[in-house]
Amino acid sequence: MKQAPTLLIHNACTPLGSAIARLACEHYRVALLCRDTHRGEILCREMHAEGREALVLEIRDGQPRDFQLAVERVLRRWQQLDAIVNLPASLTVGPFEAMTQQHWESLYQTQLMATVNLCQSANPAMRDQEEGRILNVIHEYGLLPGPLSSAQGAMGAAIRALADSLHSEWHSLGIHVGTMVIPPSSGQQSGLTASDPLSAARFRRQLAASDFSEREVAEDVMSALAREDVLSVPTPRIRRQWRQKRWFRKRWEALMKARAKRYR
Repeated sequence: MKQAPTLLIHNACTPLGSAIARLACEHYRVALLCRDTHRGEILCREMHAEGREALVLEIRDGQPRDFQLAVERVLRRWQQLDAIVNLPASLTVGPFEAMTQQHWESLYQTQLMATVNLCQSANPAMRDQEEGRILNVIHEYGLLPGPLSSAQGAMGAAIRALADSLHSEWHSLGIHVGTMVIPPSSGQQSGLTASDPLSAARFRRQLAASDFSEREVAEDVMSALAREDVLSVPTPRIRRQWRQKRWFRKRWEALMKARAKRYR
């Protein structure tokens, strides 16, 4: 009997991560890589109750070896690692001058270096298998940076650049690396970090008013994981604004300046 493929979800205990895990377990054996293992165990028990295969793995900030240990545990349990979905742990916003060193270092460790460490840890197994898929998921600010999103935009752009490089570098190894851009959704409120109360209130309202549920975004993530695109932008509004930024640069810049003035 052919075994189901394995999927490792980084930040599986976020609302989006949980939604992806519940969808993925229908076709994958799922490894839940979490900072909050209590929530991970609850999710894992729910999946076991439905007859699905799942495993909880702990990850700690600033501990790069945790990623290597997590991959090793997946290989010991299931002897293969077929795919990875790498989700952002949080959404960090606020005026640039209000962003502290701690904000930057936290984002650097939990998003950019977590992506680097995860890709490095997965490479040997996927290289030996001669196949594998890694999908790095970023907030829309990594593609469309605007006012109050300097730190989040910088990390997202860096992750996208890394994925673009690995997409070509690892292609001959059978490893597909891509990036997906996600829109705001109400579930992101739980991971919102803001430099000041006004920014927190502003972005919390935007997230609460989002037209997208975690389930809808999770379905888009699973669709992107199966495709060969180096960059997936499934949301029509984001695609439209990205075209405007590239093709009508001055108009886009004027729009961002007006938005920044309104925020100030």
